[in-house]
Amino acid sequence: MKIIDIIQTNNNNEFLHEELIELNEGWSFYALLKLNSSIFVGWLINDDLLIVNGDGIFLYDIESKNIIMEDYESNFKKNLSTDNLKYSLKERDENIDVFGLRGGGGNLLTIENDWKLEIINIHNNYKIPRLMNYKTRKSWFFELHEISYDGYMYCGFSKTQKYFLVMGDQGINVFKRNF
Repeated sequence: MKIIDIIQTNNNNEFLHEELIELNEGWSFYALLKLNSSIFVGWLINDDLLIVNGDGIFLYDIESKNIIMEDYESNFKKNLSTDNLKYSLKERDENIDVFGLRGGGGNLLTIENDWKLEIINIHNNYKIPRLMNYKTRKSWFFELHEISYDGYMYCGFSKTQKYFLVMGDQGINVFKRNF
């Protein structure tokens, strides 16, 4: 069943008259990371991205859009805090806040309180990410690229808040601020 079918069959749904759109007003799709079954992710200080999935540990360079480190051998649990909220990345000498299946929630509000991210469960585990501008109160229910709208989904802004991501069980979509 498609999201639009679910939206149209539920008369009381707030999404009934909304369309899934490409973001605008300063945000756009930036990159797709096809790494299935991510367990958790974390933003580094420079907005690079730590990704841990069932296959290994990866470091994604946000500027070059390339995976710059792959480790298929290490046990990620040895560098994960006991509360699942921090990951110690020895290669960068950095403790990273992590979120996902293991970890906390991502940063859902920008520092200036202009932008808010959330995942809305519209029906029976079908979810739509929403970006809201707090100043204008305008919201966007936006399209994901090659990621399903069902299953688990997490989101969060980067440290500099120039980026945000939506992580699902089929990969990660990264979006960029254009201003």
